[in-house]
Amino acid sequence: MLNQILNERYQIQQELGRQTGRRTFLAEDLENRQKVVIKILLLGEDFDWQDLKLFEREADILKQLSHPRIPKYRDYFSLEDKYNWFALVEEYIPGDSLKQLIETKKRFTEEELRKIGSEVLDILCYLHTLNPQVIHRDIKPSNLIIGVDKK
Repeated sequence: MLNQILNERYQIQQELGRQTGRRTFLAEDLENRQKVVIKILLLGEDFDWQDLKLFEREADILKQLSHPRIPKYRDYFSLEDKYNWFALVEEYIPGDSLKQLIETKKRFTEEELRKIGSEVLDILCYLHTLNPQVIHRDIKPSNLIIGVDKK
């Protein structure tokens, strides 16, 4: 899929992750030359309708969020070829995931760990003050990005 252009707008640059029925890519938005993340849900042989419901729900919730540490919603569209795909486009935050840092044997000081914990709690407090509350059910090192700004 590298260099492929999706929805006549997003040029795939690199695969970031892969799970059964899902793929995540780094892409360039050709309209504004900004990097974005595209999450793709494939309606293949192992497709479960619940997955589509959750994917669409993620897009709807992301549209409503406004926090400086949560990637911003950009777009949502479907693609049709021999399979059907759904794509969610969000802001790209440059940096490394906590998982990547741990795998490279990064050692954190107590102060750095407190800062990470505090910033995660700030995001969770924001999500829990929304009406209805948003519960993030997938907090894990691979989903926490330490940005180039060290936040």
